[in-house]
Amino acid sequence: MKKKICVIVLSALLVVAMCALTACDFNWGGKGKAEKQAYVSLDINPAIELIVDKDNKVVSVRGENEDGQVLLYEETGIKGEKIDVAVNKIIDLAVKYGYLDEDNKVVDTLVTSGDSAFATEILSKVNTSVTATASNLGLTVTTNGEGAYSLLREMEEVKKQFPNNKAIQNMSVSKFKLALSVSETGEISIDSAIALDDAKLIDMLKEVSPQIEEFATAAYIEAKTKALAVYEQATQLAVYGVYTQYYLEKMLSHPLTAYYGGVYQMYASASKGFEVVCDVAELAISVKNYPLNEEQINAIVTALGMESADALKNSKGEITIDSIEAYVDKLFKNTPASEALEQMKEDLTEALSQAESIVKGKVNEITAEYKPQIESAMTSARQILATVENMMNNLPEPIKAVMDDATSNLEAILAEIDGILDGDKIELSELRSLANRLDERATEYLNKIKADLSDEELAELEKRKEAVIAKMSDQKQVLEKALNDAEKIAKDYLSKLKEARKNSEK
Repeated sequence: MKKKICVIVLSALLVVAMCALTACDFNWGGKGKAEKQAYVSLDINPAIELIVDKDNKVVSVRGENEDGQVLLYEETGIKGEKIDVAVNKIIDLAVKYGYLDEDNKVVDTLVTSGDSAFATEILSKVNTSVTATASNLGLTVTTNGEGAYSLLREMEEVKKQFPNNKAIQNMSVSKFKLALSVSETGEISIDSAIALDDAKLIDMLKEVSPQIEEFATAAYIEAKTKALAVYEQATQLAVYGVYTQYYLEKMLSHPLTAYYGGVYQMYASASKGFEVVCDVAELAISVKNYPLNEEQINAIVTALGMESADALKNSKGEITIDSIEAYVDKLFKNTPASEALEQMKEDLTEALSQAESIVKGKVNEITAEYKPQIESAMTSARQILATVENMMNNLPEPIKAVMDDATSNLEAILAEIDGILDGDKIELSELRSLANRLDERATEYLNKIKADLSDEELAELEKRKEAVIAKMSDQKQVLEKALNDAEKIAKDYLSKLKEARKNSEK
C-alpha cells in the first residue's frame, strides 16, 4: 500500500536538498565526494525503508505503507542503532505482530549505495540479521533481492514509458526502488530521479524522511494538506497584496513599473487558488487508492483463481490496486516458482493494467465535491482583478495600456476555466495546466520586481510581508487546531490497528 508523501509539506524541504546536491558546490564529508551511506528496503509486508551511515548506524527509518507505520508506531531501538540491531528489532516486531509467520516466510531485501562494496557489506548484514532473528524465534525465513511483484510491475511500466532512455532500461531493481521512493515526494520525476547517482538520491531522501511524522497515515496527510492549503492560501493572498500596495506607494520612484505589483498579485492569487484545489484533489483521489468496481474486482479474482475477494480488502473494507498488490506481493514471494505462477502473474498484470487505465480516467475527473472550491477560486480571482484594476486607475495612460493587456490575458484564462466548469466533467489535468500558466506569468512578474527594486527596497518589502503574516493569528490558530485534531485521529487509528494485531496473535 505505497502512498505518496504530502507534496505541500515536503516541497520546500526537497528543494533545499536538491540545491545542496546539484546547484551548490557541496562536498559531502568535506572531501569532495559523497559520504558513504546506504539505502535499505525491507518488504515483509510491512514495507520499511532505512538509511544507514558510514558507521553502519541507522540515521533514518520510516514505514512505507500502513502496515509499516503500524509496525514502527511508538517503537524504539531502531533509529540510532547499528543496522544489524535495527533489523533484529524489525524482524522481532514482524513476528510478534503476525506479519512474519508460516504463511509469510520470505523477506525482500534491497540495498543500494554510491559505494558498491558498502552496499554488499550492508546487504550481507541485513540478510544475516533477518534469518538469524527469525530462526531464534522459531521461524525459518529466507531473503531475496528480486523485488516485490508490485515493484517489478511498476518498473516495467516506467521502462515502457521511456523506451529510449538507457539509464532506465539498464537500471537495477534496487536503484529503481530508491529512485521511486524519492520521486514519490512529488518534487522530482521518476526519470529525473533515475538520472541521479545513488549517493545524491540517498542524501535527498535523508533530508526529507526525518520530517515525516511516524503517524503520517494517508488520512492524516490528506487532512494536513487541506489545513496547510487553507492557511497558505489565506496568508499568501495577503502577502500578494503587499506588492501592489508597495508599488503604489513607490509610484514616484518607479513610474514606469508601478503596475508590476498589481499584475503580480493578480496572477499569483489566481494561480494559488486553483493550485490548492488541484493539490487537495490529487491527494484525495489517487489511482492506487481508488476503489475498484465489481467488474474490475471479478477480473482480478479470476486472474488469481480465488473463490472470494475478501482477502483483497484493505483496512477500510475497500479493494484498491494498492490492497491487491499488498496481497499478491505476499502471495507470490511465498509461492514456489512454476509455469502456473508465471501465468497467474501475466493474467493479473493484464487485469490490473485494464483497471488502472480506467481508474486513471476517473481520477482525472474532479468530482462534484470540488466544483464549489473551483467556483470560489474563480470568484476570488475576479474580485482581486477588480480591486487591482480600481487601484491602478491613477496610473499614466501608457502604463494603463500595458496593465489592460495583462488583465485581458488573465480574463482569457479565467474564461477557459469557466468553460471547464460548464462542461459535463472537470478534468484535473486541464485545471492544473491552467494553474501552471497563471503561475508562469506570476513568476515572470516576480522576476521583474526583483530586477526593478534595489536590495534595500526588497528588504523593506520582505519586512512588510512578514508583518502581514504575523498579524494573521486567527488563521494560525485554525491551522494548529486542524493539525492537532488530525494528529490525534491518526495516532488513535494506528494504536487501534496495532492493538488489534497484538490481540489476534494471542
